[in-house]
Amino acid sequence: MFNWYAAPTFAAMLLFWILGAYVFTRSPLSAVSLTAVAAQFATAAYLLGSGMSANAETIDDMVAWVRGFQWAATVAPTLWLWLTVLLLREQPHPLIQRYLRYAAYPFAIALALVTAFLVLNLYTGDGVLSWSQTFARGPTDSSYTRYNVPEGHLYPVFAVLILAATGIAAINAVMAWRLALDTERRRHFGWLVVASLLFIVGANALGIVNMAAHGVVPSWLGHLVLAGGMVAMAWNVAAYSLLIKGQVIRKDFFYFLTAIGLICVLYGGLFAFAGAGNNLSLLGLAVTTLILAILTHALTDIGRKGLDRFFYGADVQQLRANLASTIQSAGLTEDLPTVLNEAQQEIAQVSIDHDVRLTEQALRRLNNPATLAECELLTRIPRVISAARDGVELTPLERARVLREVLTAAIERLKPPEGDGIGAPGALQYHILREEYLQGLLNKQIMGRHSISEGTFHRNRRQAILTISRELETQERRFATATDRLATAE
Repeated sequence: MFNWYAAPTFAAMLLFWILGAYVFTRSPLSAVSLTAVAAQFATAAYLLGSGMSANAETIDDMVAWVRGFQWAATVAPTLWLWLTVLLLREQPHPLIQRYLRYAAYPFAIALALVTAFLVLNLYTGDGVLSWSQTFARGPTDSSYTRYNVPEGHLYPVFAVLILAATGIAAINAVMAWRLALDTERRRHFGWLVVASLLFIVGANALGIVNMAAHGVVPSWLGHLVLAGGMVAMAWNVAAYSLLIKGQVIRKDFFYFLTAIGLICVLYGGLFAFAGAGNNLSLLGLAVTTLILAILTHALTDIGRKGLDRFFYGADVQQLRANLASTIQSAGLTEDLPTVLNEAQQEIAQVSIDHDVRLTEQALRRLNNPATLAECELLTRIPRVISAARDGVELTPLERARVLREVLTAAIERLKPPEGDGIGAPGALQYHILREEYLQGLLNKQIMGRHSISEGTFHRNRRQAILTISRELETQERRFATATDRLATAE
């Protein structure tokens, strides 16, 4: 049967995965945000092993789950310490910089080395925990777990590591709070001080106190205290990363927790109905599924961007990225008109880029009527094509011929006035388009003829194609306006 004493541990574990996903998806990628995510995921991994071991029915199952994730109990406090060091590093106060150089960095490096040593020993010997001496607890002493792994001779080192990491991290947070650059950062660092105190209580209650008092503090209570500290840390680390944009995240934070939390309730309810609590393997599958559900739903945008590269062109990728960014920004700001204005500008730029791509495609096909007849640009300027033949219905090849005439005329309108040399504004752009697309010269021939570099050639060609694209768009809009006026008059 499911051990309900482990329920708070599983709840805290899922919360840590959610918080890690939140910081990863909401904060700009940086050393600060990635370290925060690593600390949250490491703590989640430790709680996963703890919760599953509490439901183990055999010693072998219990050892497998605890040993598989015990590394995280050592790594997570060290990552939390490094997070506070990285936050301090961004404060240019002279006192902070001296403290970092002579105290914070040396301590953090030393504890990282101790962490590496303890993790290595966890999987090569019985120094930290005596795996070979695991025993079953008595009937009156097995509320959280049926089995116990005795502490090894290095366990005091592990306990001191946790105390030192959380204690120094608290000192770092207090220093960052006292010497914050502005009021907003001071407020967020103040919450990180609260998180530090919760970490000290939660982590050390599980380590030092239980070592001295033989498990007097319930494990699930320490897990809940850690969860409270992680909530404060996740919220304020994400907010700190977004301060330069003047954004607020309160509503978005609770929206994210609610959305992913409902997903966990849905999946968890399904496994509860299937009786996952009655079988350790099914319980493990249920927990793994919940973690995957959290990560896949939270990282949907990142996965979408990766798949977009395989299925869509650059203009569609940009449009989808802009729309996703607008949706997220709308939940992170109180200045919605600014977000909408930026979105309109970005979408307009995507439209321009799309038209430029279609124009360049048509220019490349200019001397091939068969492929020009299938050019997408024809669908973008139907009124321009129709007006060139007084509205007469055209065959595909006739439409291709008309499009060639339209593009040729547009290129000729780039021609500078008589007497202007190649150095005149626009003259080089005219010659590049005329020689490449009308005369069919190679790029190297054009660059050699005008003694220009490859960069100059491509820059002027892009600008010329943009000019042609805008010219066609203006003509199409003008014909559309004239058609609308005629229809209104009738």
